[in-house]
Amino acid sequence: MIKVLAMKLLSFLLFFILSFNCLALTTVTTTGKQKPDDASHDYFINLLRLALIVTSEEYGNAIIRTVPHPGQERVIKLLAMGAFYDVAWTGTSIARDTQLHKVPYPLFRGGLGWRGMVIRRDNQQRFSSIKSIKDLKGTIACQGSHWPDADILEHNGITVYRVGHFDAMLQMIVLKRCDFLPLSIFEGEAELALVQQSFPELMFSQELILRYPLTMHFFVNLEKAQLAKRINQGLEKLHASGELSRYMQTHPLTKNAFPLSKFGNAQVLELINPESQEPNPYTFKWPNKK
Repeated sequence: MIKVLAMKLLSFLLFFILSFNCLALTTVTTTGKQKPDDASHDYFINLLRLALIVTSEEYGNAIIRTVPHPGQERVIKLLAMGAFYDVAWTGTSIARDTQLHKVPYPLFRGGLGWRGMVIRRDNQQRFSSIKSIKDLKGTIACQGSHWPDADILEHNGITVYRVGHFDAMLQMIVLKRCDFLPLSIFEGEAELALVQQSFPELMFSQELILRYPLTMHFFVNLEKAQLAKRINQGLEKLHASGELSRYMQTHPLTKNAFPLSKFGNAQVLELINPESQEPNPYTFKWPNKK
């Protein structure tokens, strides 16, 4: 009798432990929106969520928690310290690749450095006539204070006005302190659309494309290699199943860039990234001239 009770108790304990493990959740903390009308936040946070979901069988369930965004430079510092954040997304650079653990899969599939331009509508003809980097050197670009792009543009001889916030960059263009704001073709149209009422003088032009090697990635603390591995496995699974392509082609942030063939006749200026990047097998191919 005692033996039977002991076996039943053991079975109950095993069931309890297994049930507890099934219910146990990993909490992954990332950044909240930089501003209320942040078009890109939903794209990246839901892509992260999908990567965690498709790897839940191997790694267990996970939930995402967001905490306020203190600015890009501060996020990177806190992530490197292992404070507040488990994961963040940003453009890659040698410094960031050294400070943090980069998840290899490129989030815009290599298209972060494919840049259309926010310009004033009354400046459209001027930009339509630009055929070389030399022509562009008479203009001033607005860029984020800590964006890797600012260094790339300056390296190519383009004057850059560094600004801390997105809306402030747009205001600088309206005030004619800047002439253009280069944004990825995968985000520019949607980002501007959210604030278009406040900036009716502006448009996102894609007749002239600046193209340079630059990729966007998830980054984690150097001591969280397992989390980086999980996220990358999830992104590769989404890629292999075709779900990631469907996501990009339907998400409000990125859908306007498709089909990529529409850029076949755009005027493309190739810029040099002084921090040369290795080719990534998941990068989109730029469309051939029509």
